[in-house]
Amino acid sequence: MSLPYILTPDRKEPASDRLRKLIAKDQVLIVPELHDCLSARAAEMNGFEVIMVSSGDLACALTGIPDLQLLSIDDFVRVTEQITRMTPMPLIIDADDGFGLGRALNAQYGCMRIMQAGAAGVLVTDTSELARKGQLSISDAVLRFKAARAGLNANGHNGFLIARCDSDLIHDFAAAVNRCAAYIDAGADMLCILWMHKIPDRKKKLLMCRKLRDALNARGSRYENFPMWYPDLCGKAHDPEEVSVDELKELGVYKLAGVHYSAHAAMLAMLDVGRHVMKDQNNDYVDYHFDETGYKTFTTMSMFGLTDSSWVEAENSFVREPRDSVAQRNADYFVREDDVHNPDEQ
Repeated sequence: MSLPYILTPDRKEPASDRLRKLIAKDQVLIVPELHDCLSARAAEMNGFEVIMVSSGDLACALTGIPDLQLLSIDDFVRVTEQITRMTPMPLIIDADDGFGLGRALNAQYGCMRIMQAGAAGVLVTDTSELARKGQLSISDAVLRFKAARAGLNANGHNGFLIARCDSDLIHDFAAAVNRCAAYIDAGADMLCILWMHKIPDRKKKLLMCRKLRDALNARGSRYENFPMWYPDLCGKAHDPEEVSVDELKELGVYKLAGVHYSAHAAMLAMLDVGRHVMKDQNNDYVDYHFDETGYKTFTTMSMFGLTDSSWVEAENSFVREPRDSVAQRNADYFVREDDVHNPDEQ
């Protein structure tokens, strides 16, 4: 019997170890930044291997207001538990300033709970406390990252720490290099220079990427070819000044690149479909409009273990008759012969 991941008992390899193995490969992985199990399942079906919970998208999904840093550690723990139970993909949590207020202790406690919930690691920033504009001093930022490291290592874990540096590389390069080196010494596993993608000229972006890499390499083996995260990779078709994944790979240090598409795409689709449902007073639009994409399904429910019968097999093992199985009855109704979940394989 093929059990769903949520019921699979053998999860001996920690998510952080799976993440490190992926990063060790000669590749740049695109990391969807998402907010719930639906978006995680879609990412998994699309073939992505690492995912991140976006604090901004999560805030909008849970509160209906912009990301004003009002989420609690309990909000992050809950979504971490939900996602890591249903997918083997390593999950990174965008922890902003360390789960609120910018206190180092918040970062330590929050990271400990996130690891207990099944995450592979976190991204923590060096932004000022209480959401004030600017960055912490290097010494205060180091305390925050050390606290995060302590939380990630608590209870035998070895969580992955991405240290985000919000420095302006163009106007304050030397200070940014000092910060990056200090964050590595504080226990970071990867660096993210937030505004790297905001540099307006493509050649300057690549030049600055190389310059930062070379400056860290010059400091010794501890800093040599230190792994990097590229933030918010955009498309070259509409932004010719954006770098490509191949160009990032050539630099030899970029391992992960974030993309925000999930909540954006979901909202656009819901707005478009809802407009037609309201206008037509029926559901025909959603039933047939997306056929041109190659995907075909009666409902999203079939994508969560009904089509491949994993939940059907699991429940049928514990009922006397198939008719007593909720999963069997749902599959008989919701799974259709003409469903297409992977157009590329048709």
